Amino acid sequence: KNWGNLVRLLMDLMAVAEEKFDNGADRKQWVIAMVQASANTINYPITEKELSDLIDNLVALTKKVNFKAEEPGNVFEEEIII
Repeated sequence: KNWGNLVRLLMDLMAVAEEKFDNGADRKQWVIAMVQASANTINYPITEKELSDLIDNLVALTKKVNFKAEEPGNVFEEEIII
């Protein structure tokens, strides 16, 4: 029942990590640590592997959605940002 809140928190922390760290691995580790700390306080069971996979999937999704039309193979006429 807290899944939506957990994903929202994860996405918010990913945005913060983008500004805070230059290295993708550092971003991911920081986000995992922050989300696990929050999940532990509300007794929400989630593993580091589950969080890692979720982050990877969200990053892959944003790469598919956030692109510019000038790039080869893109069919939209303007940039889409989520």
